[in-house]
Amino acid sequence: MGKCAKCEKTVYPMEELNFLDKTYHKTCFKCNECNSTLSIKNAKGYQKTPYCSTHYPKEKHHSVVDSIDASRAKTNTEQQSRVKYLESYEKQKGHCMQLADDPEILRAKKNAMNQSDMHYRQTQE
Repeated sequence: MGKCAKCEKTVYPMEELNFLDKTYHKTCFKCNECNSTLSIKNAKGYQKTPYCSTHYPKEKHHSVVDSIDASRAKTNTEQQSRVKYLESYEKQKGHCMQLADDPEILRAKKNAMNQSDMHYRQTQE
């Protein structure tokens, strides 16, 4: 004869119900949330506590905390990325970049070429 997990009174063999290593009276075996009477067939246990199927707690997914190795790998990746960026920056430093030509810039460039060509022909004569 054990004690009921709900009312903590003595449980006799005729009224004994065992669920998740605990002993209950048949009348004390109820859902922890709504107090509806349960049977072994429709009871669900969560952390050694009986629940009906409606109030059975859903497990929530937790984010995994980065382990030391994962955080170290992330840091190394960021450092490598910075190193590669700085290398490419140093290689391209001083080089001009091709930009999309603006019609106004093209016109000014053509005028400068014409003036230069006229100046060259005048000095050759």
